[in-house]
Amino acid sequence: MTSTRASGGGFAVLALLLTWVAGCGTAPSGPAPLTPPPGMELPVRARVAVQINPTMPGWQTVEFRGETWQYPDSELMQQAAIRVFREAFSEVGVAPNMSAPTVTVVLNGSSSVNPVMSEYYANATATVFPGSDTYTEPLGTFSGSGTGSQPNFSQAGIATAYERAFRQIASRMLADRPLLAKMRSR
Repeated sequence: MTSTRASGGGFAVLALLLTWVAGCGTAPSGPAPLTPPPGMELPVRARVAVQINPTMPGWQTVEFRGETWQYPDSELMQQAAIRVFREAFSEVGVAPNMSAPTVTVVLNGSSSVNPVMSEYYANATATVFPGSDTYTEPLGTFSGSGTGSQPNFSQAGIATAYERAFRQIASRMLADRPLLAKMRSR
């Protein structure tokens, strides 16, 4: 009987170790907060309008082993950008609904899925324009990429990948002192 308990305990330890190695342990699962450069407090005082590049496809389709899955790619990208930018800037909203923005950020991106590995990938670009004029020379363009992992075709996997991409973008925007100076002067 003693050997059975020891063996069962060994299996429990082995299961715990395998769970930890697989990334399912007690490690934090949420996104890391934005870390501003030294001496900067968040949110930065700025009105940021966000809009999707009109040439970006609205939906993506994935086909795998006879199954077809569609997801609203541009909508998930925009939602992720707004979530992240709200941590960085004092006012963030969708371009048509925000009057007199300090800057307008035009989003472009792409995503893909590896259904075998349940991995989601996103690449995003944010082009920053002064005010609401997206036909003038941009103040800057920032890129980022992210991954997510969710089983069984999940919009949450795409959203996580885009959120990680926009965390990179927001960090790069916050580190760009000339951009922030222009945003503050408006």
